[in-house]
Amino acid sequence: MNSPVRVLHVDDEQVICDLTKISLEKGGRLEVDIVNSAQDALKLIQSRIYSCIISDYEMPHMNGLDFLKEVRNFDKNIPFILFSGKGRETVIIDAINTGADFYIQKGGDPKALFAELNHKVQYAIQQRNTTMALKRRDSVLEAVSLVSNLFLGGEPFEKAIKEAITLFGLATEVDAVRMFKIETDNKDDVHSEKYIRNIGSWTRITIHPPDREEYIRNSRLIVKPDLIIPIMKGEPYICDISNILYLDPCRSEIEAKSVAIFPVFVNQSVWGLIWFADYICERNWSGVEIDALIAASSMIGSAIQQDLMKNSLIAAKEEYAEMYSLMRRLCDTVPDILWAKDNKEKFIFVNQAGADFLQAYDTREPVGKEEEEFLKRGIISSQIPIIKNSDSSIQIQSLSGSKTSNYDIITVPFKIEDGKQIGTVTLGRDITRYPDIEHMLKKSRERYESVIQRVHIGIILADIHGTISIVNKRALELMQTTYDKVQGRPLNTIEILNNMNIPQEFNKAIKTGKNISFLSKCEISQVLIDMYCKIMVIVPEKQEGSEILITLDPHYTT
Repeated sequence: MNSPVRVLHVDDEQVICDLTKISLEKGGRLEVDIVNSAQDALKLIQSRIYSCIISDYEMPHMNGLDFLKEVRNFDKNIPFILFSGKGRETVIIDAINTGADFYIQKGGDPKALFAELNHKVQYAIQQRNTTMALKRRDSVLEAVSLVSNLFLGGEPFEKAIKEAITLFGLATEVDAVRMFKIETDNKDDVHSEKYIRNIGSWTRITIHPPDREEYIRNSRLIVKPDLIIPIMKGEPYICDISNILYLDPCRSEIEAKSVAIFPVFVNQSVWGLIWFADYICERNWSGVEIDALIAASSMIGSAIQQDLMKNSLIAAKEEYAEMYSLMRRLCDTVPDILWAKDNKEKFIFVNQAGADFLQAYDTREPVGKEEEEFLKRGIISSQIPIIKNSDSSIQIQSLSGSKTSNYDIITVPFKIEDGKQIGTVTLGRDITRYPDIEHMLKKSRERYESVIQRVHIGIILADIHGTISIVNKRALELMQTTYDKVQGRPLNTIEILNNMNIPQEFNKAIKTGKNISFLSKCEISQVLIDMYCKIMVIVPEKQEGSEILITLDPHYTT
């Protein structure tokens, strides 16, 4: 879909708004809405979806930074560009600290200025879309792994299908996921009218009235040829927004904004389809998301095929071979190591990840052999006894050329129904990058603390019990104390905080889970000041590990 991307520009100077609109809409890709106040912008954001916000700094009633704070209260990710004539360093720092993606100062050559603005808008939107697409792709692939384990774990098929649809809905962040089986009254006529029957549905929001939803879930729905023909060819189909109302067999009072449909193959034929729909806002499906969902629909097809075989001629040799082939595909879809051995420590099954770990030529080579035969290919010899005898999670190393990889391995008994042990099953996961991730998290925390120490307002972090964990230099100055006298102490033991009613308001925030702002007067160095205080619950759920942010912003009175 190539519909325009919506951008909101907020500026009290109409001329600037008009120039911005003309400049950004010139390429035809962007559609710019303009308003002249932050208050009007906040109302508009509640009813429309925007891919980027551009805002002036100095505006009546609410400036750009306060507007940014309000935006970040309900959307942490939308790109925000401060486009202002104010170039003070404090404004720039505050903008970045508050969550602005870019700061562009008005002035200079208009052509160059608006070219830079256009570039920053396009870049910010692209970065956000790429980040979200990669996040959703990773979520889908993780869901594929989880769903594979559902079917491999022996869950009842109907329950596993419902859980799979739910996982794919949560991973893609769409508003509805439905799986349909394709039916026809004349299987011999490829041009005969096609119907779809719902196998399972998941919805994030209420889309249809209850009677319409029940009809969709329990009835055969006629499908338009323009929709079903690409699916029957085995191709994904991304509906153009102009055709959704015409093609959507689930249509009702609410029209879908985006629809993506993926064929489900069973026995190398199109058996059905998986339907992903957005009703709140339009979505541009990226290539990485489409590839991940093709893998997901393929895995679902394999699971359906497994169930059909299980319920038919499972005892027959040919059917047994097909089932093993299906199980092989499912296991090879899982990125984790999986192998099984008999009581003589010889492999009886190895999935693709396990074969890669052993550096075997394929998954069949290890069968009938012991691990020692693969030592020279990579597994460190001292690790073999650990793998064999471990009944809890342990870490080992594997060599591939000059590269050493770390794995988390667990081996458990493999028993049949009567409890007799016939071997062992080993599971493993590559954790080589885990230390890098931990290091990145540590660096992020250090940057976070560095920013806190540099801001011009007082910042205090406390746990849900009111014990102070972090306090910046500015807060210490305002409290006229030192770090060692407040660190680890309850808020209600600090006299100046009591004088400002901080502990009482803190308790209200904990009970309600809502942010609280208030004005308090206090005396600092014999000077009476107005102290603007704000208490914010960083993690709304009332659980251990939650943090409460307290900000102290002094305004001196004369």
